[in-house]
Amino acid sequence: MEYIGHNFGQFSRSNSLCKYVLGIYNERTEVMKIYDTEMVTLQPKVLDATSAETNQEEDEEDGKIDLTFLQKRDLLTEAFGGKRKKRAMASRERNRVDKNELNEKVSDVLQSLAKEPMDTTDAGAEQQQSSIPPYNLKAETAADVYKLDDIITPLEYEALQGISQEIKNADKEKIDKWRKEKRFPEYVLQHISVMSVNSAKRSHQSCCLLYLSYLLTLYSLTHQEIKKKDPLPGVPAGIKEKLLSSFSLKKGKTRAIPKRLKDKLVSYILVLALMIDEFSLDFAVIMKDLKMPIPRLTSHLKAVGCMVSSSKVKLGKKEMGDSSSIVTKTAVLKVPLPSYFTSPGKPNIYTRK
Repeated sequence: MEYIGHNFGQFSRSNSLCKYVLGIYNERTEVMKIYDTEMVTLQPKVLDATSAETNQEEDEEDGKIDLTFLQKRDLLTEAFGGKRKKRAMASRERNRVDKNELNEKVSDVLQSLAKEPMDTTDAGAEQQQSSIPPYNLKAETAADVYKLDDIITPLEYEALQGISQEIKNADKEKIDKWRKEKRFPEYVLQHISVMSVNSAKRSHQSCCLLYLSYLLTLYSLTHQEIKKKDPLPGVPAGIKEKLLSSFSLKKGKTRAIPKRLKDKLVSYILVLALMIDEFSLDFAVIMKDLKMPIPRLTSHLKAVGCMVSSSKVKLGKKEMGDSSSIVTKTAVLKVPLPSYFTSPGKPNIYTRK
């Protein structure tokens, strides 16, 4: 540690109105001699490793350099600070970013991006497309817009043929029992009761209805139920694994269905229901199974390319002579597909309110 003092300028601590003298007392002769002198107040000077090796002239030049408040504080911390403050200062120094180096890195990245070809793919369209099953814009019939294999894989369909025999052979008494037990959704139960008498077609309908019941069951699971070790106990292992991997996310031991995959699941449910109803779907019943309001379900139906229409159905006459009617809503998939479905800049109709 060095100490310095100034006897001039603003750093001078001596009072010009006072006269300072130094007395030297001789004990042998008992005589004191008085000498004129100046008062100089010394202060400690903080030196770093480099300045300690330089000469006095260089130190004076270094002292004239303007330091920032942070630099001055660091110098004081280095000289008088405690261990905790010194550790904090050292940590800040390690994490300091060189501005010149940062500018060079940013410049290199920008140059590399400028050399790469621009990706003109509409990200919003890709995301929307991934939320619905693969479709064919050039389809000539409604049956060609979507493929059943994209919803029910051939391996799944083969597995369904065996376990769907119970549905295929169900009678009215069995259906009533299932309705009381709430074994299947109401949409599935109503369609089981009106399946075709043709054996091959009835078998196909049974497979589709059973798979649709699996999709609706997955959709109806609560946050707590989806976290269970086996959230779909009544579903065959192969089909269960495919459904959970397609419509849920697992992190460690926790599983969840985010909104994006929930919307995707609804799209697959609606497309399969359209196939079962030969592409003209009265969605009043399935709307109750989904527990979804009409505006939101209408948005999902438009997302898969449907035209939604309303019609009144007369029920009879009341005592006052006025006819009573109910409004039914029907979703129809037909070609050519509507413009809001085929346009590349179509809005995101999945937005939740």
